[in-house]
Amino acid sequence: MRREIRQFPSRWWLLACGLAAASSCDPVHNHALDALGPETPGVAKGPLHRPGQPCGLCHDGALGDPPAFSVAGTVFENAGDRVAFSGATITLTDASGRTYAATTNAAGNFYLTPQDFLPRYPMHVAVTSSATAFTAAVTVKMQSHIGSNGSCAGCHADPPGPDSPGHVYFNQPDGGTP
Repeated sequence: MRREIRQFPSRWWLLACGLAAASSCDPVHNHALDALGPETPGVAKGPLHRPGQPCGLCHDGALGDPPAFSVAGTVFENAGDRVAFSGATITLTDASGRTYAATTNAAGNFYLTPQDFLPRYPMHVAVTSSATAFTAAVTVKMQSHIGSNGSCAGCHADPPGPDSPGHVYFNQPDGGTP
């Protein structure tokens, strides 16, 4: 009778399994993901999903996650609603003076991967509207710098209050720009 000899799995395989198990056992991270709620019906995962939510929560580059984002967020038209500000140019300038520009999509979302732009903090940001036949482009600069979190909704969450200025928006409630 022939006896089958099984090889012990390689150490690398065990390490990979251990890392996967550890990354899924972070109760704080898992609670934050659960708090996001389900996907919006009819909106597939991709560039248009979850506007206004903290992109970096899922797109953190951890094992098994979607692609990492170094900077990502959503711009809305107004403070009082959630209408996407499509076609805005987001200009980011990091501590070493490097600048990168991104454009918001139909959901108001923009995102950069570490291969696109890996900022050195602190970073400054400006939002510029597109010029039209009737209006000139307008640029609004964020008054403070971004210290370390490239996920806009990490600080800009609704509702506005002592812990957050509210979601990122372009137009002031009186119809002007900030």
